[in-house]
Amino acid sequence: MNRSGKSRLLLTFITELILFMKAAIYYFSGTGNSLVIARDIAARLNAELIPIPLVVENERITCDADVIGIVFPVYNAVYQGMPAMVRLFANKLAKLDAKYIFTICTCLGWSHITIKNLGEIIKARGGELAAGFTVNMPDNSSPVSTEKQQRLFNKWKKKLESIYQYIASGKKGRYENPDFFNLIMIPFLKGGKKKTLQLYSKLAESTGLTYEELVHLSDRSFVVDHTCTGCGICARVCPANDIVMAGNRPVWQHCCESCLACVNWCPEKAITGSILIGNKTPVGYHHPLVKLSDMSLRNQ
Repeated sequence: MNRSGKSRLLLTFITELILFMKAAIYYFSGTGNSLVIARDIAARLNAELIPIPLVVENERITCDADVIGIVFPVYNAVYQGMPAMVRLFANKLAKLDAKYIFTICTCLGWSHITIKNLGEIIKARGGELAAGFTVNMPDNSSPVSTEKQQRLFNKWKKKLESIYQYIASGKKGRYENPDFFNLIMIPFLKGGKKKTLQLYSKLAESTGLTYEELVHLSDRSFVVDHTCTGCGICARVCPANDIVMAGNRPVWQHCCESCLACVNWCPEKAITGSILIGNKTPVGYHHPLVKLSDMSLRNQ
């Protein structure tokens, strides 16, 4: 057998070995984009699918899987890029040595800094982030045409196989967005950080607080208009369990993740507010392959 044949045989053996390993995919999702990605990669790896909101309150999070995936959207890359809940989740992970850990970040832009920051947390927890991938998906606050949405969905279907092959082969070291790209972005980070803090200070109607504290309070900017029917869908889809219904109206509890699930899943588009950042009219986007029942993580 020649060298090429031996290499293919070795790759096949490694891939089959990975498939016999136990795998788990943790995910956070507001519009359903990250849920679709997590669901697709879990199906390829025969992995257990676990919503981060259902485990994040545990004092420690341990997983007996050999392969662990973490799938989530990028929020405010200038501030680590992770939803606060995902960062809390990562900081509670335990017994990570000897595990193959990867992440897939969904965004309309770039995710290198986010992946790097997650890698640093996992390293501090005794593990190693083997690989990180970026999947472009429609934004949760800016309108994206149906045609562009479909192009992004089609690109994911093509990319799924390459990501699966990379993970199944046990490869390490892939972090998308090259270092030179991040050097180009450095001049924009400082200004972006200041603007983001100013924005959330305005939304939270507070100053002198940390970025994360301001994000949690940003739900103060939501306004519910007369078209609200009191259906409670906003409370059902909120991954942070931030909404309770009182008098058939949603009331936010100030532990917001700024995911805009409540805005985008409202059938009447009754929730508006300056949190939409220049688009005060709700976009009303959620992934077409995700149903309301998929997003209802808790009985509410």
